[in-house]
Amino acid sequence: MRNSLFLFVMTCAVASPVWAQTHVEHDTAWVASFAEELAEPAYGAMLLTSEDGRTLMDEGRALMLAFRLDEAEAAFRSLDALEPESPAAAYHLTTIALWHALMTEREPWYGRFFSRADSLDDRLDDLPDSAWKKHFEAELSMQRAVVYAKQERFMKAGLAMRGAYNRYEDNVRDYPDFWESYKGMGLCHVAVGTVPRAYRWIMSILGFSGTVQQGMEEIELALTNSTYNREESALLLAIVDAIMNERRDGALRHVAAFYEAYPESPMPAYVYGFLLMNARRAVDAEAVIREGLHRQEPEAVADIPYFDYYLADALFKQNRFEEAAPIFERYVRSYRGQALVAQGTLKAGLSREMLGDRDRALDHYERIRSDRDVDADKSAIRWAEQLMDHPMSDDERTLLLGQNLYDGGSYEEAIAILQPVLTDHAAAEKHRAEAAYRSARAFQSLRNWDEALRHYTFALDNPGDVLAKWGPWSQYHIGEVYEEQGNRDEARRAYRAAIAYEEDFDYHKALEQRARTALGRL
Repeated sequence: MRNSLFLFVMTCAVASPVWAQTHVEHDTAWVASFAEELAEPAYGAMLLTSEDGRTLMDEGRALMLAFRLDEAEAAFRSLDALEPESPAAAYHLTTIALWHALMTEREPWYGRFFSRADSLDDRLDDLPDSAWKKHFEAELSMQRAVVYAKQERFMKAGLAMRGAYNRYEDNVRDYPDFWESYKGMGLCHVAVGTVPRAYRWIMSILGFSGTVQQGMEEIELALTNSTYNREESALLLAIVDAIMNERRDGALRHVAAFYEAYPESPMPAYVYGFLLMNARRAVDAEAVIREGLHRQEPEAVADIPYFDYYLADALFKQNRFEEAAPIFERYVRSYRGQALVAQGTLKAGLSREMLGDRDRALDHYERIRSDRDVDADKSAIRWAEQLMDHPMSDDERTLLLGQNLYDGGSYEEAIAILQPVLTDHAAAEKHRAEAAYRSARAFQSLRNWDEALRHYTFALDNPGDVLAKWGPWSQYHIGEVYEEQGNRDEARRAYRAAIAYEEDFDYHKALEQRARTALGRL
């Protein structure tokens, strides 16, 4: 999920002008209710004409939410036979193929998706103009954009996204209470708001604009008001809030409600577990991910293959290397795509090295390969290349333990273990910089602003390695501290200084996206 969203957000460089600014008050007490009776859709039920058709569609959608995709497909094929004039069945069959393609990264599912998308196109061509027709056209263009981005066919992704945006824009202008289109409109604005600097000239020429905050507000409108997009809007809102907005809107609570409302489905369990990991709640994440694995049918364990990676990562972040290593190894051995494989291979090696098995660690380091232009993959390769030169030193082991303590939410323990490396003047400068940065992150989480700023400043002034993240990311987090303190002018200066770095340091694209999102917030 995270890799799919990031590929989409980072690479779709084209969108259309903003037609309106919508302001939603974020009430931290409000949580979407997924168990309540749905209101009658204002524009009908996806152009279906019979009660039997609506019943079949509701059954198919419930099976999709339960991630029983083969049964859902059978229901929609029955629906297509019952109501061949409606695009509802064809749309959902295309969506199922999309889900399979994103999860498996296997060519047969990409081919099946495009075949079904072409059939849906033909079905839509024969329909008279309506809010639903325009919405389906927009959704289909958006789905194509996501698949093209996943395949790294970026020009096609950008053109498809532009088509999606134009149709969403038309729909929300002509039918402002057609809430189903606000999810896609919001995702387009999120994408525009995170376009890297290398692509921004395209947007400038075409006159396009949009921000992450605007996109989140529109997705929340879909979550609050739509009939058919509430669940997906909850997932998207929480992921964007977590990855781009530092969880400031508290959207995790909507996914928690989704998880509770669908106790048989592995899908909300997977996303909830991932978001708990992002929130540095490794113990809670482990429990939810194990529950998600239990929810999957035994013969369908491969339906959400990323469960293995995140279960291993939850154990890794608790410094339970003996349990994590074989699960990472199972993931990289069994998964046939590229998502999370470089990171999983690196962490399998780190786990083995922390257990004292240097030979097996080297075997993993030497096998890390990736041709994707993804921050995490590039960083994993660079780290593995460094580790191949020499065994992990005592300082490097301490830094990894401290990183995991922080990532697992044990902030005070992280500070305690990292300080000896920071204060050791004989330690390598890059190791002291990392110790300062990670200590600062822990102090920031404890809301000890003075110590956080002091440690970030040390890493900023003494980065030790221009390609490491410690200096530039310290500059970004200094902006966060000032923002938390209400010093908006200093926060803006810090965020702009973070964007100004030009080296291809670790996670440079993610830093630019987050800094631009932060400036949009301010």
